[in-house]
Amino acid sequence: MSDVSEARAKAIELCADTMSELIAFWGFKASTGRIWTLLYLSPDPLPADVIAERTSLSAGAVSMGLQELKQWGIVDRAPSSGERKRLFRAETDVWAIVRRVIRERELRLVGRAVQRFTDASAVLEKAIAENPEDTELTFILGRVRGLLGLATIGYRLVESFAERGLFTLDPIRDALRSADG
Repeated sequence: MSDVSEARAKAIELCADTMSELIAFWGFKASTGRIWTLLYLSPDPLPADVIAERTSLSAGAVSMGLQELKQWGIVDRAPSSGERKRLFRAETDVWAIVRRVIRERELRLVGRAVQRFTDASAVLEKAIAENPEDTELTFILGRVRGLLGLATIGYRLVESFAERGLFTLDPIRDALRSADG
């Protein structure tokens, strides 16, 4: 192997190792990070057998990884001119990938938190209406409303990032303004 080939292989391996760690941190399989990185760094679409060879993953792991990446819109099939093998390429807009994952996972999670805190508030409000002298219920309601406010701000922040790719503190400023006045 030439020095150039070794350097190329080493750089791809380092990047693939890094992306697999990052991807695993986000809750995805590390192998999907290896597959995406290889495709991202490849100037041409690759067939599954080449992906398996270059990542040292089994054909089954590559097949499952490609399927998962396709479901997320992070990898797609590339048009092939006369090629019998299916070719795959990576989505190259990394911010679009991050925003898509945040919109599909984190926004849904924070939205559920908002709904559950809202439900908890309603349960407590009903209990307080029936037992107005119960100071512990009032105390808990105050804390739950604080959690609801935090979750609502979090939802707006995540939503802003997922939709625009921007992280803005406007939702926090708006919440503080409404709390002041």
